[in-house]
Amino acid sequence: MFECAEWADLVALVGQQQIDLVLMDEEHLGSRPASLAIPALLLGERQGPVPGCIASLSAEQFAGNAEPLLAMASALGASRARCHELERLVQGIHSGTTLIGNTPVARRLQSAISRAADADATVLIEGPVGSGKSLAARMIHCKSRRGAQAIAVVDAAAVDAEGFGKLLQRHANTTLVIEGVDALPAAAQAVLVRNLKERTSIRAQSWPRVIATTAAHLPELVARGAFREDLYYRLHAMPILVPALRERVEDIVPIAESVLSAVAQPSGRPAVNLSASARILLESMPWPGNVTQLEAVLHRAQILAGGGPIEREHLLSPGPTTPAAASNGNSTAATVELELGEQSIRPFEEEEQELLSRALRATKGNVRRAAQLLGIGRATLYRKIQQYHLRMQ
Repeated sequence: MFECAEWADLVALVGQQQIDLVLMDEEHLGSRPASLAIPALLLGERQGPVPGCIASLSAEQFAGNAEPLLAMASALGASRARCHELERLVQGIHSGTTLIGNTPVARRLQSAISRAADADATVLIEGPVGSGKSLAARMIHCKSRRGAQAIAVVDAAAVDAEGFGKLLQRHANTTLVIEGVDALPAAAQAVLVRNLKERTSIRAQSWPRVIATTAAHLPELVARGAFREDLYYRLHAMPILVPALRERVEDIVPIAESVLSAVAQPSGRPAVNLSASARILLESMPWPGNVTQLEAVLHRAQILAGGGPIEREHLLSPGPTTPAAASNGNSTAATVELELGEQSIRPFEEEEQELLSRALRATKGNVRRAAQLLGIGRATLYRKIQQYHLRMQ
């Protein structure tokens, strides 16, 4: 929001900033420069840097409406910034650049998303909390034939059977993303099963495409009777696994740089740089909260950096030392404990499953070597493989 005393100041400002709204004293309307001599326009119809709307007010009118007018101007600026952010996001989703990464697991994920977008099958997106399952669902939608329609997203824990049935009918021509499908109530599960069964009939075109996301291990829920087995198999028509951040270490710094660039873009300032020590630390941190945790840490680090490069200490919270430096035997190394929250803690079985999967991938399916690395017996590892339905690579 700017205040200009002379027309020349406004003309100069328009050449530097994108102006949404200009309010002027009606006494000066006739002396308006030719470069601003345009009729009032609706926002979005303007061309070039000229203001989208010019309104003249008397002193009495402005005095009586100053507060709502200033609030409107502020809201316009915030909406414009939000629109630019969404446009950039949608362009990135369509081009595939929103999903940052060039590691093998990232490329496999990008390929799976493209295949799912070309098909019209039901998709089940699995992955740990904060790994980007919702982003993958939106990329599938935007790249699909339904991409021109507005996507519908619902929290599975917040619906009932009746409301869920109406939701399916209301969004027949688009994509319905069911987030946290493991929390879908039993009655709503029955509604979804009936819906998916009817996909094989002529009525298939009258239903939305379903994409479900979950951080849970659905086969285990099925075994406990907490999730319908027939629903699991119908959702599992096209499964996609979003890897944990620790499984794509080489992608961590590019993702961090993309986050910092997105933060800086609305302000027009250059993105904050990461120092060499900060890059090394980012790749060594455990990231139990995955990309969501990484974003939160970077937002805080940027504030602490005060406009300068982000250093190692900006990524760490003040406090006692961690085992990170102690593990190398250097008792004098300065380390700081990572800030943890309840949202970063996952159930023990999820952590165990991820650890076992990493060991099997690292040893290319060599059970004997994986058991040695984990410090457990081969029989125990075989039992865990069967329990969690782990892949042997």
